[in-house]
Parts: sequence; structure tokens; C-alpha cells
Amino acid sequence: MSGFSGQRCAIVDLAFATFGKPAAWSGQPSTVTIRIRSADQDDRFGTVSLKRRSTILRVRSWEIAAPQPGDEVTLGPDVGNVSYVVGDGVMLDRKGVWDCPARQTP
Repeated sequence: MSGFSGQRCAIVDLAFATFGKPAAWSGQPSTVTIRIRSADQDDRFGTVSLKRRSTILRVRSWEIAAPQPGDEVTLGPDVGNVSYVVGDGVMLDRKGVWDCPARQTP
């Protein structure tokens, strides 16, 4: 990799190496590195507006080609064996990182 694109990938890789967590992603033969982010989500019921916290799983596009709603993601024992299911609204950002809305499974 060279040029600006290569530098951008290197910066993203560094952020994932520093802040990421290894996880098993359904359909992937090996573990991937994810970052977990919380975001506020607006819900409206008629004239009432509510804010609730939602979970966004971030994964690099060079690790997962196209995350799908329903994909299962499990973090290892060092993070408490937490599992998530990817929901609708998966988006790819300009840096090549997928933002996957997810909900924690019981």
C-alpha cells in the first residue's frame, strides 16, 4: 500500500490494534478484530421523542467483505463471552470500516 490510501489503512489498523477486541464472526474461518461504540438513537412515538443507547460494532472491510443482518458476533472470555446479533442499517464509512448496528443477545 502506498499513498494516502495506504496511510489511511495503516491508521485504521493501528486504532483497531490499540482499541479493538478479538471476536468470532459467523461465517468467518478466523477471528476478526472489532471495536464497540455506543450511540444515541432517536425514537419517535407520535409527538413524544425518546433517546436510547444503541450499540455499533465496527469491523474493517478487509476482514469482513459484507456484514449481513443476522450475523452473530461473539467476544471471547476476556470480555465475558458477550454475543451480539447484527441488525439492519449496516454502512461502510470513508475509511473502509463497517458500522454495524447490533443488539446484545441474552
